[in-house]
Amino acid sequence: MSIIYKWYNKLSKQSRDSITISVTVVGMISTILSIIGISLGNIQVLNLCWRVGIVCIAFVVVYILAYVVIGNIFKKSINIVIQQTSVSISCGNIFEFPELRVIGCDTHFDTRADDVIISKKSLHGQLLLEHGNKDEIVAAVEKEARRLRLQKNDDGLYDFPIGTIVRYDSKVDGHTYLMLAMVELNAEYEAHTNMAQFELMLMKMWKEISRVYALNDVALPLLGAGIPRFDDGPKNNEDLLRCILCTLNSSGVTLKSKVKILIYGDIKDIPLYEYRNMFRTIPRR
Repeated sequence: MSIIYKWYNKLSKQSRDSITISVTVVGMISTILSIIGISLGNIQVLNLCWRVGIVCIAFVVVYILAYVVIGNIFKKSINIVIQQTSVSISCGNIFEFPELRVIGCDTHFDTRADDVIISKKSLHGQLLLEHGNKDEIVAAVEKEARRLRLQKNDDGLYDFPIGTIVRYDSKVDGHTYLMLAMVELNAEYEAHTNMAQFELMLMKMWKEISRVYALNDVALPLLGAGIPRFDDGPKNNEDLLRCILCTLNSSGVTLKSKVKILIYGDIKDIPLYEYRNMFRTIPRR
């Protein structure tokens, strides 16, 4: 029994729930047939092997149907609750959503989108070139630097702590952006980080969002997906998503609004159904 139990626990949540549904459905059908007096045992032309085979076939058919239905329902989006905060995960371009938009930046909040320091195709670069005004952004950064009592470094830039958020209300497109000091740039303007530093950044980010969100819904992209240099090895989308969700769970932050995590492009490499009830807690009496 222990071998079966270990095997069962290694299965995906989608597989385990499909098995549960199959056993339940087959059991219910068997019970109903027994109540009305119909049984495979009453069919004399069927021996024991045939009866067992019919039950197994019924189980497999229901299992496949349940697996496919679950996969289709939770293929592109899922809603979960983490520490009483409502979180949705789906596909989308963050610039197409009305919520407060979290945009990952460097720790200087640099405004040079020249494909050397800041990539024009990055979310940071798109904010600078298409959705914001550089002078407005500089003013917002200066205001936050004064609040934190930061001094400029030798390059004339501020060194913001990792995870700091600068709120910027754009007059260009009328949306509010939460610019996040996500990663440091080295002397060659390369973004380097590791999973431990990334987690610390996210922990600080959730506290910063709680400070500035003013009860508005918040949208954030799959942070880290645009960083090719994780010094402790490459991270796939599922690693990054799990890290974002786990840090919200352990940060102690509860937001009284909805958080949308938007994954740009194909989402099929992330088994969203596996996150259902992942952070479920038992309510206190």
